[in-house]
Amino acid sequence: MTVILENHIDSFIQSLKLKGYSACTMASYAGDICQLVSYFENRGEPHITAESLTRQRMREWLSEDLGEQTPASRARKISAIRSFVHYLIRQHLLEKSPFENLQSPKIPKQLRPTYSVDQINILLEIPPNASALTLRDLTAFELMYSSGLRVSELVSVNLRDIDFIEGWIRILGKGKKEREIPVTTTAIDLIGRYLTEARPTLVDKNGAQDPCALLLNARGSRITARSIRRLLHQEEIEKGVSDDVSPHGLRHAFATHLLEAGADMRAIQEMLGHAQLSTTARYTHNHYERIVKVYDSAHPRAHMTSQTPVSAYPPAPEASPDTPDVNTPPNGGTKKAGRIGPKGR
Repeated sequence: MTVILENHIDSFIQSLKLKGYSACTMASYAGDICQLVSYFENRGEPHITAESLTRQRMREWLSEDLGEQTPASRARKISAIRSFVHYLIRQHLLEKSPFENLQSPKIPKQLRPTYSVDQINILLEIPPNASALTLRDLTAFELMYSSGLRVSELVSVNLRDIDFIEGWIRILGKGKKEREIPVTTTAIDLIGRYLTEARPTLVDKNGAQDPCALLLNARGSRITARSIRRLLHQEEIEKGVSDDVSPHGLRHAFATHLLEAGADMRAIQEMLGHAQLSTTARYTHNHYERIVKVYDSAHPRAHMTSQTPVSAYPPAPEASPDTPDVNTPPNGGTKKAGRIGPKGR
């Protein structure tokens, strides 16, 4: 049986939807698969079949079509095609994966730019006589920083998701996984001010608005993630804060600042909604990099040239077998996230 790839893209995307993948991820996967199909079409094969996806042809695609892209882009596209191939195998449309023994490119371990505490205070400062739209924007940024939300999670927040008395917010994250996160009193107070002073004025020409969404645009509809990115960029420029930080930088700042304040990494993991502790551990890079910079700039003897050759030092000690694994909490349980750090900024 001849299996034409493009005839199975829609059913593959539907399978991702059933698994709880976000609309953005599904669109990216569909685009990556269509690019693969287009690659073969440009080579004179308008209807590429699953049987023709050999390991050699995948090597050619990787080197010719993806060769000039960044490692992160290549890794994402390979992941999309690999998932599609595994779907075809599960559907008994393909016998063997052409990606066996093909390694994905190594992605440099680097974090996106984020904010310092001083920059956060400047960015989130409320000007006198703030307009309704300004109050809405700062409410969005404050909530992202307060609870470490992804921008997709922020725009999905409904009024009923916030417990104003206890100071919690219910979030539906990646994979449709629900989690509850503390909200600072600063954010709760600002949300309350936005609800009384700003939100009632955000309506369409007929005076109607979305009754569920927390954050609305000027026409009374749920605000979009693209709008949040644009508004944050404008706010950064107006207040003289680094303008190369995306909304995800507020989430990074949330994790980094909690870590610097001594918060437990397991609790941060739960609040961020990370499935693996190793994902959360990436934020320690910012923390220790900042410590080293402060040390190097302040310690009077930090820049003295060593007179001892590296070969003269003893080897680093091996880890003790009794050292607990950071990925395994005591007694095999999971620590619960609670109120960590100050109640407000």
